[in-house]
Amino acid sequence: MNRRLIWIDNLKAYGVILVIIGHSIVQPITYEYSALLMKLIYSFHMPLFFFISGFLFSSKARGNYFSRKWKSLLLPYFIFQIISVLFINAFYYVTTGQLERDPISTILSIFYLNGNVGWNAPLWFLIVLAIMDILFYFFNKLKKHEWLQFFLVVVSCIIGWQLSQTGIKYPLGLQIVFSCFIFYYLGNLTKKYRIMKRLSRHLGVYFSIVIASGAFLVASMLWLNGTRFVSLYDNYFGTSYALFLLTALCGILFSFLIFQMIYGLNILTVLGRQSILLLGTQYFLLLTFDKIGHILGIYSGTAFYLYVKVSLVLLTYLIALYTWQKRKSVLLQPRLYFK
Repeated sequence: MNRRLIWIDNLKAYGVILVIIGHSIVQPITYEYSALLMKLIYSFHMPLFFFISGFLFSSKARGNYFSRKWKSLLLPYFIFQIISVLFINAFYYVTTGQLERDPISTILSIFYLNGNVGWNAPLWFLIVLAIMDILFYFFNKLKKHEWLQFFLVVVSCIIGWQLSQTGIKYPLGLQIVFSCFIFYYLGNLTKKYRIMKRLSRHLGVYFSIVIASGAFLVASMLWLNGTRFVSLYDNYFGTSYALFLLTALCGILFSFLIFQMIYGLNILTVLGRQSILLLGTQYFLLLTFDKIGHILGIYSGTAFYLYVKVSLVLLTYLIALYTWQKRKSVLLQPRLYFK
C-alpha cells in the first residue's frame, strides 16, 4: 500500500477511535474530565470524516459513480438499520416486555424521515455522506467556475447556520448537509492544491501550524465553546456557528498534519479500512460491555472504566479484523489439486 493510503487509513482509524470514545463516555456532567473530553472530541471528529471524504473524492474511478455510492454507503446503512431494529427491539422486549418504539416511528427512523435514525445513532453519517458525495459529483462539474463554487459553499453555510437556530432535526440530516458541506469542499481543495505536500516542504511553518491549531483547539474546549458539546446529529453547533467552523478546522488541520508525519505507523490501518463496519457495529459492543459492567458491578463514569471499555472494544475489533484478514488471504491463495 502506498504512503498516502496508509496515513489516510490511519487518520480514519483515529477518527473512528474518537467516535468510540465519545460514545463510551458516561455521566459527562458529573465528571469534569468527561465533559471536557466530549467537548474536545465532538468539536471536530465528524467534520474530520467529511473533510477526509472530500480529500478522497474522485469521479474518475471505474464503474458507475451512483452505483458505487449505493454499494459503499446506502446498502450498508440499510443492512445495519435492519439488524439494529431487530436486535434492539428483541433486547427491549426481553428486558422490559415492550418494543423500543412504536412501528410508525421505527419505519420513519429506518429511512431517516423524522430526523432520527433510531437506536444505532451513528448511522446518520452514512446517509448524510451519501448525499454530500452525490451533491459534490455535480458541484465538481463547476470546477472551471471556482468563484461560483465558493459562493454556493457560503450560501450553504448560511442556510446551515439558519437551520441550526431552529434546533430541529430535519429528514435525511439535511441541516447537517448544509452546515458541513464546507468541510467536504475544503478537503477537496486541500488535495487539489496539494496543500499538505507544500506545507511539508517548510518544516518551520509546518510545526508552527501544528502548535497553533492544537492550542486553539484546546482553548476552544476550555473557554470558548460554552458548557455543552457540539452535536451535529442534534443540530447544535455550540455558542457560535463561526466558532464551530474555526474550531473544527483547527482540529482537522492538527490531525492531518500529525498523521502525515507518522505515515509509517500502520498497526491501526485495518480499523481505517473498515471504518464503516466499526461505525455500524460499535453500539452493539458498547451495549454488551456496559451490560457486563452492570452485572460485575464495575459500571461507572470513572476514567479507569472508560480506558478499560475503549481498550477492550478496540482490541476486540483488532483481533477480529486481523483474524478475518489472515483467513481471507489463506482462502484466496491458489490451491493445487493432485489426482
